[in-house]
Amino acid sequence: MSRVESSATSGEQTSCHSPSSRARLFRCGARVVLVGRSKETLEEVASELENDPVVVVSDIGDPTAPQAILDRAKAAVGHIDVLVNNAGGGEAAGPANTLKPEDADVLWALNLRAPILLGGLVAADMAASGGGSIVSISSGLSQQGMPGVSLYSAVKGGLEAATRSLATEWGAAAVRFNVVSPGVTRTRLGSWISSNDAALHKYLEKVPLNRIGEPEDVAAAVLFLSSPQSAYITGQVIPVDGGWITSSPSLA
Repeated sequence: MSRVESSATSGEQTSCHSPSSRARLFRCGARVVLVGRSKETLEEVASELENDPVVVVSDIGDPTAPQAILDRAKAAVGHIDVLVNNAGGGEAAGPANTLKPEDADVLWALNLRAPILLGGLVAADMAASGGGSIVSISSGLSQQGMPGVSLYSAVKGGLEAATRSLATEWGAAAVRFNVVSPGVTRTRLGSWISSNDAALHKYLEKVPLNRIGEPEDVAAAVLFLSSPQSAYITGQVIPVDGGWITSSPSLA
């Protein structure tokens, strides 16, 4: 099972250039809090950042983790301006009749329960301090049918639905909730397509921009939704997929 970290940030954000969302945020003056299960991995990432980043070792899938994460982040940086729900992964893939209940429980706890619980706690804290922005990472598979990913598609679709509800719940307190929905991106989690020439060719037949996404593409969308430039945007799903979910392969 693979997971990547969530990030909380403190500080003002403006338009900046850097290859990842966490790096873009710190280049904009944010102090970044990195959350994940591996201390070594977090410290490796933190070593590449400035502004005194904070490492919080925690399993976000644990139901008690969100409150502990918020408490530790606030103790380290004070008010949180931005939360990026970027944890993902899980092994519950394959035909639905082959799924193991224990793997399904891990998948939904990590990809759906965690961002809702953490997002709600952070939103309440943001509301008491004048507002903020919460950005979650979904997937184009929430809107595209594909064999073997029924549960993953369901939890990502649930995350998008929850985001719309949370946006209405906290909008009056100036807390915004939005989603970035990538297509296949050049990361380890996307390597099952990006490193397979046949699969990549078939995938690109449905991508009008005729390439897979780069981490920079996703980072730019996260930065935009984290910044005052998107101050009048909430409850939205922003696809970063080269047009994949809106396209069909040519029949010519």
